[in-house]
Amino acid sequence: MKNQTLDYYDGLIAQFIRESNFVKAKACGEDALKKMPLLSFSPEKEFGFYCNMGRIYYNLIEFSRAIDMYYKASLLASRHHFPLAKSVYVSCEIGSNLMLLKNIGPAIQNLKKAEDYFEKYGYGEFPMDKMTYIYTFVCLAYCYLHNAELPKVRDIIYDKLGAFKDDSSLGFFPLDHNHLKGEYLMAVNDYAGAKAVFKECVDFSNQKNFLTGALEARIHFAVMDMLESHVDEAIKELLAIKKESGQAKITYIYAESELLLSKCYFLKNMPDKAAAAERRIKPVLNKLDVVWLYEKSRELEQLFRRLQSVTPQKQSGLVDLPEVLKNTINTKYENSPYRDIIGTSTAMQDVFKILEKIAPTDLPVLIQGETGTGKELIASALHQNSLRKNENWLAFNCGALTESLVESELFGHTKGAFTGAVEVKKGYVELASNGTLFMDEIADMSLKIQQKLLRVLEEKQVWRIGAENPVPINTRFIFASNQNIEELVRKKMFREDLYYRINAIMINLPALRERREDITLLLKYFLVKYTLTGRPMEITQEALTTAVNYNWPGNIREMKNEIKRICALNKESVLLETPMFSPVINAYRPQEPAQTTGQTSFKELRDAFEKQVLTETLRKCNGNIVQAARTLKYNRSALYRKLRLLGIITLTN
Repeated sequence: MKNQTLDYYDGLIAQFIRESNFVKAKACGEDALKKMPLLSFSPEKEFGFYCNMGRIYYNLIEFSRAIDMYYKASLLASRHHFPLAKSVYVSCEIGSNLMLLKNIGPAIQNLKKAEDYFEKYGYGEFPMDKMTYIYTFVCLAYCYLHNAELPKVRDIIYDKLGAFKDDSSLGFFPLDHNHLKGEYLMAVNDYAGAKAVFKECVDFSNQKNFLTGALEARIHFAVMDMLESHVDEAIKELLAIKKESGQAKITYIYAESELLLSKCYFLKNMPDKAAAAERRIKPVLNKLDVVWLYEKSRELEQLFRRLQSVTPQKQSGLVDLPEVLKNTINTKYENSPYRDIIGTSTAMQDVFKILEKIAPTDLPVLIQGETGTGKELIASALHQNSLRKNENWLAFNCGALTESLVESELFGHTKGAFTGAVEVKKGYVELASNGTLFMDEIADMSLKIQQKLLRVLEEKQVWRIGAENPVPINTRFIFASNQNIEELVRKKMFREDLYYRINAIMINLPALRERREDITLLLKYFLVKYTLTGRPMEITQEALTTAVNYNWPGNIREMKNEIKRICALNKESVLLETPMFSPVINAYRPQEPAQTTGQTSFKELRDAFEKQVLTETLRKCNGNIVQAARTLKYNRSALYRKLRLLGIITLTN
């Protein structure tokens, strides 16, 4: 590869894509990425190159890398004012890859941009053409299916996409459409309809010699047989799927068939066969991506709960995930670069899953959570596991300085720009170039600084105070806030355009009281860390109960300081006992549920219960009513009315 032009690489990549040789296309593209500073190209050529790389990574199931490429294309489109169709197309691609990573909120946000475009302009302009229209709504439907918003899924299947079902020019669309329709029919318990649709998927895939499509549809046959208590039929189907996927080396389908077989054997009271299936699957699971493992564990848990509701005899352990799957996930966590982030709760597993997906990318990340939940630790972990780990890591607290100092420290200044500017000063944004800048308490920035930061993010260059020319930068940004930014946007206290630029990926860290199952692990971790001499103290059961019941308003930081104090004051102790805790912890008593009397009406009891549930859900969602409605699977308008009726909105605000 001697020619130092992007056109040369584009030609090779296009050839490999036509041959469906995405591995060679990836190698060629990554070689070009390394040489980008030496190559000559126009912004339009660079945009097309990033889109092609996104397509390559998508086909290789490397969705995080695909998002990274499309994000770079998005920045180019914004910086050079490309036609709206190109900008929205990139948002659509980012949304589809986020959907495949099960990052549903940001996925919908990006896909809705494409939906709005199609409603206004139709699908006549490339690249926002008919195929992109179909692709957009298929992805949106899967997002709504994940959120159990079934009426929206139905509207897309029958209204938005129904007109194209007989269009023979649309390649694999009949397969995608029927697969989506089948999953929707399963969700509404129409198994007969779902089986007919998945049969069409199998027939279509066989005609196209597409084994993966046929096997994915047949997995659903087995699941429906399990839900209808036809376990023998499910076993027969799964054994066939296991054999064919094994021969074709389609690893993830082979793994799923074995996991389902294990549960079928459990249902048939055949523990030896269930154990054998788990032994067979262990080496396969170790090869699979941890993100797939997290997602599959979530899907299987949902399936097993449905099985429990339809199984006549409520067998102990029916809901439990296969031990081999749980052990593989735990082992990957213990050996992962995130092992210093303590937690095995479901809430923290969701965080680890997002970290695995986005660490290798340059996407901006917004971390939200109460004070003391570990936002900077998460941000540091993202940097340490990124491609920038050997470059600068800088942290800047936006709430610690006045507006003028924030501007000078962030963006830098020239000599003589203002009184006291006696020399040129590089700002944090420039100093972190090629590395990562963590900006904490982003909500405390003034609107003026927000506007200047938005320009930096869009143009990838920074204007020092007093400068005549900008300085190019290559900085990855990670933002954090202990406030709900979306709520601040609604109150006009934070720029909406900046919010949408910084939350390409959002991580919501749970409060410690929302992950009480991690408290024991954290206590032991801090005892080991802060014991000055000898062995760490053991924790008495009474002390452990006290710690688990306490609400920890200061979260992990409060616990760390508490254990640090206890270790310093009790150096000779071998046991951590309840009296060692500070008075505020010992005095704390969990709130008891209100006692009722015979004079309480049913309506009063119901209202009290609803108020308790809604208030707690709003607290967990940081006051975000839209998110609360999704969590409760409740109509948003109806939820607003209910909140006003119960007087909760006033309390929350």
